[in-house]
Amino acid sequence: MKIKKLLIACLAGVMLFCGCGKTEEVPLVMVDSEEDVVSYSLVQVTYDDVILTKKMDCIYSQSNSQEVSFNTTGKYVDKVYVEEGDVVKKGDLLCELSSATLEEQIEELDYKVKKNELKLSNYDMNEALDIQDLYAYGMVSQERVDSIKKNYERQRVLTNDALEFDREELARKRKELRDSRLYASLDGVVYNLKKNLEGSTSKNGEVVMNIVDSSDCMFEVSGTEYKSFFKEGEPVDMNIAFSSAAGDYVLLPFEIDSWTDKMVFSVFTGPDNATIDVGTRGTISVVEDEKTHVLSLPKEVIHKAGEEYFVYLLNEDSIRTIQYITVGLYGDERVEILDGLTEGEKVVRK
Repeated sequence: MKIKKLLIACLAGVMLFCGCGKTEEVPLVMVDSEEDVVSYSLVQVTYDDVILTKKMDCIYSQSNSQEVSFNTTGKYVDKVYVEEGDVVKKGDLLCELSSATLEEQIEELDYKVKKNELKLSNYDMNEALDIQDLYAYGMVSQERVDSIKKNYERQRVLTNDALEFDREELARKRKELRDSRLYASLDGVVYNLKKNLEGSTSKNGEVVMNIVDSSDCMFEVSGTEYKSFFKEGEPVDMNIAFSSAAGDYVLLPFEIDSWTDKMVFSVFTGPDNATIDVGTRGTISVVEDEKTHVLSLPKEVIHKAGEEYFVYLLNEDSIRTIQYITVGLYGDERVEILDGLTEGEKVVRK
């Protein structure tokens, strides 16, 4: 009834001023209805801890990886032996270019090299036997001996030239064959496999897949501006909100002294049996500032107008009033109250 009487008095005052022809502005008093008063919930001003945390985005990245690419252009990709996500071992064949003709050429060259090597190894023996025959048949003369030696020397030169050429060609073909076959240089998992790789044409230097050592992955944060928040050996909270590995984790800063352009963290603990994929994103939380056992209120009851902070109180008539306050640390959930309220006072939550 008090609220209704107050409202009637205000309206009567407005009518009175209008009837007298006055031009003064009459302040309009806004009051809450009885229904609004009933809906209020209150919260007490109490002493509590106020904590402000810093959130940092991080990504699960590999520390050791292999970029797989061909060293030749224009060759047909004949076979791909792996799929996205496959686990491979160091030395496993990943894919290869068409090489049937190349293998035939290598086989032929290998035969020629071995044949000429055998010929060279027999020249000394054959030369000695031919000279021995001259003595056996009584045909020996210096001229004939020199002729035999000259003939074998010429054969040695020709065979050596052919052998050197074939060896160089064989080495080149073997390198070409090696370049046509891509192998894993480490144990890991296949990622970023080029779509429709099999049956395509090779391009020199084009990365067709990555092999990632998933056992050597770390969470990374770009930049080091918050490096001072961390200490070697001190655990850090991290949360993964999405993905099959979602949950709360504990990380450890990794080799802080080596941080230059990014901050690196190893996984200390996390959900049981969680498998974190490369590229998974998480959020690291660290305490940026903290006030212990200070006068405070929940953050949601604090309001701001310009540079002023205020709360709503209820007076003895259950009318909502504004109380301006001075705040200190503005935490994640609570706000430090420096002035304007005392312990035990009740403010309107919403």
